[in-house]
Amino acid sequence: MNDLDHIFTTNFILQNLYIIEYVNQYECNMNINFGVCLPATSDVDFGSSLEYVLEAERLGYDSVWVADHWFISLEAFTALTAFAMKTQKVKLGTAVIDANRRPPAILAHITSTLDTISNGRLILGISSGIWNEKSYGYTVKNKVSRFKETVEVLKKFWTENEIEYHGEYYDFEGGAIGPKPLQKPHPPIWINGFGPRMKTIAGELADGFVTQHCPPKIFEEEYKIVKNSAKKAGKDPEKLVAAFMAPFALGDTYDQAYSYVKERGRRTVFNFGKPPHNFAERMGYGGPWEKLEDVPDEAVDQCFLFGTADDCISKIEKFAKKGVNYFVPLPLYPTDRKTLKVFAEEVVAYFKDN
Repeated sequence: MNDLDHIFTTNFILQNLYIIEYVNQYECNMNINFGVCLPATSDVDFGSSLEYVLEAERLGYDSVWVADHWFISLEAFTALTAFAMKTQKVKLGTAVIDANRRPPAILAHITSTLDTISNGRLILGISSGIWNEKSYGYTVKNKVSRFKETVEVLKKFWTENEIEYHGEYYDFEGGAIGPKPLQKPHPPIWINGFGPRMKTIAGELADGFVTQHCPPKIFEEEYKIVKNSAKKAGKDPEKLVAAFMAPFALGDTYDQAYSYVKERGRRTVFNFGKPPHNFAERMGYGGPWEKLEDVPDEAVDQCFLFGTADDCISKIEKFAKKGVNYFVPLPLYPTDRKTLKVFAEEVVAYFKDN
C-alpha cells in the first residue's frame, strides 16, 4: 500500500467512525424521555399541583409522577385520578408505590380503574417500601420476598378472570377483580430497587428499572445485573426502560443550582456511601465517610443532576451513554412553573430536537 492509499483508507475509516458515532448519538437523543415529579412534601396543595401538571403536559413532558409516602399531602392514586380527568396525553406515574401498604387485590383494583379512567396512561412505579412502616399498623417481615409475590399476583389480577396463586405470603383460589386495565397485557411496571435481589426481581418481572442518585458508572453496574436477570428469564433486556430519578436543579449558575440540592444530596450520598451500597468505595473514595461534612462536593455532583442548562445536558448525556433512556426530576428545583418551562425549552428540547 502506497502513502496515498494509506491516507485514503485512514480517512475512510475515520469518516465511518464519525458517522457511526453521530448515528448512535442521534438515536440516543431520539429515545430519551422526560417526566417530572411533584414535590414530596406536606405543604403541596392540589390546586397548584394541577396547574403544574397541566403546564408539564403543555410543555411536552412525557409524564408526571406522584410519590407514595404517608407524610406528603397528596395520596398518589387519588391525585393521579384527578390529573387524568384534566389531561389528555401525558403519562401518569407513581414514584414509587410502596407495595406493602395495600393488599394486592386492592392495588390491582385501583390501578385497573386508574388505567381505564386515564385512557391507558398509567405507569406503575413500585418497590418494596421505605419510610412508611410506622403508618402500617403491623410489622412487615421479609419485605422483598413479599414484594415479589405482590407483583406476581398483581399481574394475575390484571390479566386473568379468576386467579389461582399459592405463595408463602398470599394464597388465592378463584380471586378476581371486575375491571381490567386498558393497556394490554397490563400497565408497564417499573421496579425501583438497590439491593441485589430487587435488581434480580426487576429483570425478571419489570418493564422498566428505576434507580436513583448514583453516578453513571454505578448505574451501568446496577443495570447490567438487571439486564442479565431479564435475559435469564427469557426476556429481551434491550426492551427494558432504564429510568433515572433524582432531585434535579436548574440555575443561572452552577453554584446556584447546587444550593438547591446540596443538603439533601450530601445526606443521601453519605448514607449510600456505607454498606450495603458502598458508594464511597465504588466511586473511588476508599471507604465510607465518617461525617456528613466529609462528603466532597464532587461526589454529590456525580450522583445528582443540577447546574445551568448546559451542565444538565452534559450530565444527561453521560447517563444516556450508560443506558438511561428516561429521566424524572424528583423533583425539579426550584419547584415553580418558570423552572419547569425553562428546563423544557433549554434541556428537554435539546434531546427532542436533535
